[in-house]
Amino acid sequence: MSGKYFIFLTFLFTVVLSNFQEAFAQKEYTSTGTFDLMVPPNMNMAEAEKYVCDRARDSAVMRVFPQRLSTEIQTWISQGKVATNAFSTTELIGEWLGDLKDPQLTVLSNKPYTLRCKVKGKVREKIKDGAQLEVKTLYCPALACELEQFNDGQSLYLSVASSKTGYISVFLDDMTNVFQLLPYTEERKQGIEQVNIERNKAYIFFSKADAPENKRHLVNELQLFAEKPGVELASLIVLFSETPFNSPLVQETQAGEYFDEAEYIGYTMPDSAPSESFNNWLLRLRQTNPKLQAVRKMITIKR
Repeated sequence: MSGKYFIFLTFLFTVVLSNFQEAFAQKEYTSTGTFDLMVPPNMNMAEAEKYVCDRARDSAVMRVFPQRLSTEIQTWISQGKVATNAFSTTELIGEWLGDLKDPQLTVLSNKPYTLRCKVKGKVREKIKDGAQLEVKTLYCPALACELEQFNDGQSLYLSVASSKTGYISVFLDDMTNVFQLLPYTEERKQGIEQVNIERNKAYIFFSKADAPENKRHLVNELQLFAEKPGVELASLIVLFSETPFNSPLVQETQAGEYFDEAEYIGYTMPDSAPSESFNNWLLRLRQTNPKLQAVRKMITIKR
């Protein structure tokens, strides 16, 4: 009897200790960051605002988790002599989980045009055994068609590859609303919340030709539109987890917000949620699912 009791206590302690270690490794911190940018002439305003706030988030991460410096030394023999060369690279060992409030953009100077961005959000150490993800935005359904600067009315395709088998969902954020793009609309109606992908395989989405023949009728093909003349900023958000995860609350989009009645004929808008609601949901999801990875791929749309 006492032996069984001892074994049970040992097992319980091991489980508790394991959970404690995982929780400690994923401890979150609140951090702030600031970055100033003298905007170069070849950078439009949408790109500048995105860049300066991304660098501010990086600075907030580095306040808690310094960069890791890696040095690789190569040695070779040339004409009977030994030669060496050193290559140094840096990487962030922490990651930005999400904003706690909207970034604050300030114009510091008009000549030269200089922007400042201040951010406040949650950061944590990167998971060490996470999948390696490769995400590409494309203008045609081929890997050679990678593009980040789109024109109004241009098609959008997405390539995703992972070093591990898992589940993905894909969203498009136009900085006002977030639209769910994957799983496709009809798949979501069937109760599918994520798309299962195999390891070491590049998938191309939003292309009927690249879908299995029995699933081509489910594919939503995409076109990008800018709401007004100029350059608009948007981001593709790819969520990956080795296990299934929760989905956000999205509802049918009112097409009249984006097209007039004549323009809307022939187009279907994806289900959406306000950007603020989605980002709050994503922050909570990442806090409760430490191994969920989020990749944001920024794009511009010119009209």
